[in-house]
Amino acid sequence: MQEFELYQLLERYGIKVPKYKVFDIDQEFFFDHFPCVLKIDSPKVVHKSDVGGVRVGIYSNEELQEAKYEILDSLQKHGIFLELGDKFIVEEEVHGEEFYIGGLFDPIFEEVLLFGKGGVLIEVEKDVCYIDTEADEKEIVKSFKTTKISKLFPKFRGKEYKIEYVVDVVQKFQKLFTSEPIVEFDVNPLIYTDEGFVAVDVRMRQGPKSHFEDRKRSEDIFHNDRVAIFGATDNPKKVGYALAKNALSSKATIYFVNPRLNELFGQKVYHDVDELPPIDTAVLAIPAKYVLDTVEKLGQKGVKNIVVISAGFKESGNEEAEERLAQLAKQYDLNILGPNCLGLYNSQKELNLTFAADTIRPGSIALVSQSGAVLAALIDKAASYSIGFSHILSMGNMADFDFGDAVHALQDKPQCKSINIYAEGLRHGKKFLHQIRKSTKPIFIYKAGKTKAAQKAAFSHTGNISGSYEMLIGLCHSVGATIKKDIDELIFAPAFEEYEEVLIITNAGGPGTILTDIVVQNGKKMYELGQEEMERLDQVLPSTWSKNNPVDIIGDATSERYKAALDILYKPELLIFVLVTPQFMTDGENIAKLIDRPNLIPVFFGNESFKEVFEHFQRQHIVYFNDLENVANIL
Repeated sequence: MQEFELYQLLERYGIKVPKYKVFDIDQEFFFDHFPCVLKIDSPKVVHKSDVGGVRVGIYSNEELQEAKYEILDSLQKHGIFLELGDKFIVEEEVHGEEFYIGGLFDPIFEEVLLFGKGGVLIEVEKDVCYIDTEADEKEIVKSFKTTKISKLFPKFRGKEYKIEYVVDVVQKFQKLFTSEPIVEFDVNPLIYTDEGFVAVDVRMRQGPKSHFEDRKRSEDIFHNDRVAIFGATDNPKKVGYALAKNALSSKATIYFVNPRLNELFGQKVYHDVDELPPIDTAVLAIPAKYVLDTVEKLGQKGVKNIVVISAGFKESGNEEAEERLAQLAKQYDLNILGPNCLGLYNSQKELNLTFAADTIRPGSIALVSQSGAVLAALIDKAASYSIGFSHILSMGNMADFDFGDAVHALQDKPQCKSINIYAEGLRHGKKFLHQIRKSTKPIFIYKAGKTKAAQKAAFSHTGNISGSYEMLIGLCHSVGATIKKDIDELIFAPAFEEYEEVLIITNAGGPGTILTDIVVQNGKKMYELGQEEMERLDQVLPSTWSKNNPVDIIGDATSERYKAALDILYKPELLIFVLVTPQFMTDGENIAKLIDRPNLIPVFFGNESFKEVFEHFQRQHIVYFNDLENVANIL
């Protein structure tokens, strides 16, 4: 489509464009709105300014004719020769702040808008946000406020900027993008004026768009009353042995299946699907070549939940088998978790269907991980701090059951207080965003692959500035998820998310200042000491104490001084860091014994001097830190 046709399209959706006229290349120009702009409109020209295809500041029809020949001369110098079908556009010169709006049909998130600062340096500055085409007004504003250009709103240097103009133009482009066969578009600049935004320079690329069709699942993946483990074995070196052993102590009824065994752990072993009594869940730890036939038999038997531990699918190049697995899931209305996964855990049934730790502590965190190795490491680390889980889902290759399904499945689980996701890749992004919007549980996401190269597209700015990592975290943030910077935050942060204010008690001013920066940079507020508290502290602390938060009780502080400060300042609604550095008189073990409440976090900044202290915290299953930077994991 040529630009004048695009102007007509924009106008049909209520999007303002400049007053303009279209001329053939051999026509004489006449225009009556000055100053004006002359632009070439040809599919041979992608970025007009790069080849001299635009002239601004034209004040008469005589100047228009001169500008025409200047453009023709410049194009020829760049090896561009026009034909009769090419056009010139003359349009009024619109003045105002330059913004940008673009759209990209992403293979994961489908239609996505990019909005932010426009101009010739857009690909350098990249001051844009990502907006889903299903975003409402609140979500649009939240996303826009992540940009630097948003600081103009509502007022900058005496000029008023209306946020409702942003919402209006974005909503109009949302409707256009989802209604038309457009796979990419680019409006730069989009000029902010006192009457709203005006689209000045437009490019669009048409093409087919394939949308994911979600299906309603009839069964809860955590309906695990009667479970069969295929590949259960008496060989302790095999995955099937760990799965069988871990599952035995659950409240569910467990069946074992292995054609070469008759008994395992004192229980009967079934030889195939047909022998089994009715079950709702099957776990497959068998060679990949037997998986498809087994899944089909289970589907025919009416089993709805299947966990495929087995590897040997897409990750090893066997994409055809994985596609067939997805087809079987649709055909028989199955929940298929995996393949190539670690399994699942359901605290309600005390059911450990993983081959990770033999015991998993029950708790309030639902942990969803694409990587089995990462999942096993987080489970292990959580155990050392007595952090437990309500549910665990190892997603594996996600041939069928994906992150959106996981978020949906956890909504009605009262044991689950937060949903914590480790993601590497993503499928069905629109569905995922939709489920995050609907979620009644807080969602924390750590996304691996920050350095993955951004998508490239020769057509327009949009493809060049839409990085996959930036898009994912931008969209997930705008719909309500919390993006985490460190993977350990997936187990530590949820327990402390409720705390808004922080108090630091320290025997060293420098580390206290560093920790304050970390606290504030991670969105927490430093607690302000009251006058009465300061007067009481004056009575028990040296006269040189800091008189503010961080409360520096001076380097010669012993456990008695820490206790005196805590007795005065302790409040259950505060997150309190007890920061200790090794001085000659520091009695670390006695200070450690003061840490006896869940909102007291010990930070013993050292190593050799505090070995016994760290052993104490480990025995007591207390979250502790021996450096400063990692404290951010719980903020």
